[in-house]
Amino acid sequence: MINYVVKSNGEREKFEAEKLNKWAEFASHYEVDWSAIALEAYRKCYDGCTTLELHKAMIDACVEREDHQHLKMAGRLLIGTIYKEAFGGYRQIPTLAEFYDRMVELNHWEVMNYTREELAELENIIDHEIDINYNYTTLRQMKDRYLISNRVTGLCLESPQFMFMGMAMQNMQNQPRERRMQDIAKLYRYLNELKINTPTPMLINMRTPHKGYASCCVYTADDNVKSLAVGDHIAYMMTCASAGIGSHLLTRSKGDPVKEGRVVHQGKLPYYRMIQSAVHANMQASRGGSATVYFNVLDPEISDLLVLKNPTTITQKRIRDIDYAMIVNRYFVEKVARNEDWMLVSLLHAPKLYDLLYDADYEAFKAEYERVLADESVKKTMVKARDIALKSLTEAAETGRIYLTYIDEMNRHTPFKDTIYSSNLCLEIALPTKSYTGMLDLYSEDPVGEIGLCSLASIVVGRVSEEEYEDVAYYCALMIDNVIEIMEYPFASLKTTAQARRSIGVGITNLAHEMALQKLSYASLEGKNYIHFIAERHSYFLHKASLRLAQEKGNADWIDRTKYPEGWLPIDTYNKNVDSVHTQALKYDWETLRQAIIAQGGIRHSVLEAMMPVESSSQLTNTTNGLYPIRNLKVMKTSGTGKNLLLAPDMDELAPYYDIAWNLDSKDLIEMYAIIQKFTGQAISADLYLNMQNQQTISSRQLLSDFIYMMKLGCKTRYYLNSASGIVHEGYEKVEDQSCAGGACTL
Repeated sequence: MINYVVKSNGEREKFEAEKLNKWAEFASHYEVDWSAIALEAYRKCYDGCTTLELHKAMIDACVEREDHQHLKMAGRLLIGTIYKEAFGGYRQIPTLAEFYDRMVELNHWEVMNYTREELAELENIIDHEIDINYNYTTLRQMKDRYLISNRVTGLCLESPQFMFMGMAMQNMQNQPRERRMQDIAKLYRYLNELKINTPTPMLINMRTPHKGYASCCVYTADDNVKSLAVGDHIAYMMTCASAGIGSHLLTRSKGDPVKEGRVVHQGKLPYYRMIQSAVHANMQASRGGSATVYFNVLDPEISDLLVLKNPTTITQKRIRDIDYAMIVNRYFVEKVARNEDWMLVSLLHAPKLYDLLYDADYEAFKAEYERVLADESVKKTMVKARDIALKSLTEAAETGRIYLTYIDEMNRHTPFKDTIYSSNLCLEIALPTKSYTGMLDLYSEDPVGEIGLCSLASIVVGRVSEEEYEDVAYYCALMIDNVIEIMEYPFASLKTTAQARRSIGVGITNLAHEMALQKLSYASLEGKNYIHFIAERHSYFLHKASLRLAQEKGNADWIDRTKYPEGWLPIDTYNKNVDSVHTQALKYDWETLRQAIIAQGGIRHSVLEAMMPVESSSQLTNTTNGLYPIRNLKVMKTSGTGKNLLLAPDMDELAPYYDIAWNLDSKDLIEMYAIIQKFTGQAISADLYLNMQNQQTISSRQLLSDFIYMMKLGCKTRYYLNSASGIVHEGYEKVEDQSCAGGACTL
């Protein structure tokens, strides 16, 4: 029996059941038995408990019901907690001007150049009632990761609507005064309606004095100590800036001579350990430090590199706290398909061959490969190509973390003229990079080197109507474009190249929910045709948005380093094999768009599309992750901030129409990714799923078939190779939120 409770101010007061009932009744807007929830909370608590404990007990009772109605009730209870912590309660919500002044004084919000009159105008736009209708999943993620809080006391300092308004205000404050209020209102609306999904760095920092907005960066280091040292510094500093790291070291291999043979090269492992230390030295509170390191299939060290995460690898050769990706090309895949030998040769002995590996010219690579193979003076080792492929694939199936990059496809189907060497942390970025000559070059405003930097966001498909897609795409592109302008850059060179390129990556999320709404399967021809329409619409309106922004603000300074001035469009260079898996014709007027781009001399951005996982921020928008089919109707995600229950959207009505990832043939998923890749200038975080419920071992035939099929259809990357045995679809699946280092890549 509870006789007394302790209030938030520490005072004891007599317990009144009526107060508990009022809270429960207020939150029970969604036709649930609020009295049962109140009674269960009462039974779980004890005499002298705090009012917060009672409140939490009601939330827990709702979550344990595992249905949408009770999650909505839990959301209304949780928003009550948020408002109590931030303002003292619903009746004490400050005006926007009052809240702005308070947050600026505490140094939580940036000082922005708005007049009192403008703040009053924005006060009429902000709608706090929206907060009451967010469900528990959304609010839990906001409170745990994104709303500004006092990390010492744990108390929340802002509400969701103030967060969204602050993001819009900071992002649009440099817009022309005659239109910026309209722009703020539009972006605020698309954010609070959860139609634009912003990545973790923006959610954390946009409105604050801290302007680390980059989702991910990609860099290349050359075969010399200065360049390698710069790469290590990049990994350290960009992790501090909340970015995930993609690293590629173009170095010689273990045993090669250094300094005319006076020193023996120790290989890549020591440098990988340096990268691991760099990204874990400054892990952010709301975002972990992570890196993916890339190596190519010519490397004589490849047998060691493929098992760096394997728990059976000896400690001296094991580096488990970063991830790895193997770079292949079509010629290698053909060798695998024919079960032929493959040549391993160091960069030191075949530099031209290495250059051509990162090229779209198949015939040139093949000719140089055959020349080096025939040259008896070149040190080389012959292995079975299939052995390398199978080793990488089995390691991926066992650890999930040997990713794949089809590098010649990445350099063929792209708007860029400069060479792309690798991808990023989560395999969706495909940007040119160039090694730095030294630390002075990194901090120069006129650098030789280049970091590939991409700012991300995604559009929530299914929430955006056909009629408003163009406008949402425009404001999504405008938001990222403004981020490029106001972002803090750790290096002068990065500011120069990022603002000259203006590379953005706008993805698609919530595809599984949209497919269920349309009662379409990923595996059906009708489903694939619909996905083709979704991807085409997305790319078309992003190109229109970038053209409009170019007309308003000017083309990217380095647009001549892309194919856009000549009228390039993604429909020009995609792998035509993909058209064998769908029957959907193009819907939009690409040719008129092409002529408009030529007339403009290009567009505002060097590249537009990238399909990221959307792990963490999907919980905020209460959507299914990225392009993926759902893993289960119910998923309990755990992260550094706790647990969050995710129910498939509209699960009660749509459960029969959801595809479960484990039940889909990987062939159908590859075809889906390939269709979307047709319209994607960068790449896709393409997960595959292996259900081993009815088998003890992974089929080599299946692994190789998928590996070859992805190349055949024009895929650029493969991210996780997920495997599971005995998946039970009753109850819920427990998964770790990998977060793509928070990104975006979680996004």
